[in-house]
Amino acid sequence: MCLILISWQNDPKQPLTVAANRDEFFQRPTLATEFWPEHPQILAGKDLEFGGSWLGISRNGHFAAVTNLREEAATGERSRGDLVKNFLLSSQTSTEFVAQLDAEKQQYRPFNFIACDGETLSYINNVESGWRVLPAGIHAIGNILLSAENEKTKKGRNDMRTTLAAGAEYKTLLTMLQDKTPTDNLDEELYRALSCRFVSYDSYGTRSSSIVTLSERGKWDFWEQQYTDGTAQEGTIKHFSFMTD
Repeated sequence: MCLILISWQNDPKQPLTVAANRDEFFQRPTLATEFWPEHPQILAGKDLEFGGSWLGISRNGHFAAVTNLREEAATGERSRGDLVKNFLLSSQTSTEFVAQLDAEKQQYRPFNFIACDGETLSYINNVESGWRVLPAGIHAIGNILLSAENEKTKKGRNDMRTTLAAGAEYKTLLTMLQDKTPTDNLDEELYRALSCRFVSYDSYGTRSSSIVTLSERGKWDFWEQQYTDGTAQEGTIKHFSFMTD
């Protein structure tokens, strides 16, 4: 997952809106978003290499997502996808979970991790010390620290704000995520491709786009668009909806 755009507590009728792209090697084995047979409370895609996920929600009202930190050296061996799975299985609040994670975060590969329990949105990475609760606003999480910024995250945050201000529905948000405009005019083709919101480069690129919303009544909606080699698969927009238990 290389770009997560979050609107948090900006709309009283819809306190959480997430628009996110997952970028990965096309050959990495993956299951599209479904309720997990072994954990029916989890609704998420699944990484078949390590068994975790990059983004998901749970029936008890939890949302979680993770990105890698591309330029940071690995310090641990544990899969960051387990962070998403473990929070979705947990009954802890987001602050309780990240506070506990803070003591063992060096065991994981470099990550940004975001967790929401419906009341609080918490953020942690394993490069900087500590963790924090995020305020109301528009947040853009890429493959850099949240405390940093690049043109990709800056443009993503601005486009998310503009799109939501126009009363966007999920289709408009999916279209926004499919923007292939480079945000950095770099000479090296790979890094120019990675600066795009929708990435397509050789054997690597955007594998799926996800839209997640939480209403004031506790209703969750989750849309996912799958892609094959940078091309949208016809008829592959999945939609799930449920009320928080």
